[in-house]
Amino acid sequence: MAVVDESAVDIARRKADALRALADMVEAHPEIRVAYLDRTYGLDIWCPRSAKELAAIARAALEHGAKVEKDIHGERFNLAVSWHDMRFKALGDRSDVCERVKVGEETVTEMVPDPSVQVPMVEQTRTVDRYEWRCAPLLAVAGADS
Repeated sequence: MAVVDESAVDIARRKADALRALADMVEAHPEIRVAYLDRTYGLDIWCPRSAKELAAIARAALEHGAKVEKDIHGERFNLAVSWHDMRFKALGDRSDVCERVKVGEETVTEMVPDPSVQVPMVEQTRTVDRYEWRCAPLLAVAGADS
C-alpha cells in the first residue's frame, strides 16, 4: 500500500465526514428532492487526471462492494460507481485511458453555402479521416496498484 501523508488523511477524513453529513440530511428530509442522485445521472465526485487514478478509484470501489461501470461519451471516459442504485462518478478524459487511432478515410458529399453567388447551397465532396478509440481494460493499467 502506498504511503499517504497525514495532511492527505485529514483532508480525506473531513471530506468523508461531509459526505456522511450530507447523507444524514438527505435521509432526514425525504421531502426535499435531491437532483442527480439517481441511477441515471449520478453525482460527480472525482476528477482523476490519469488512467492510474481512474484504476485506483475502480479498485477501491470494488473493494468496498460497489458496482463499477464505464460511462463513455465523446471525449469523456467516466466511471460510474454505484451502491443501492445511487451513482457517483469519476470524470476522466478518454485520451487518458484510450488511444485515438486513425482507421481510414471516407469521402463525404455535403451541401455547403457558395459565397460567390446568390445560390443558397452547393454540393461539395471531401475526404475526412475516420477514427476509433482503442481502450485497454482499466484495471490492467500499468502501475495502478502503486
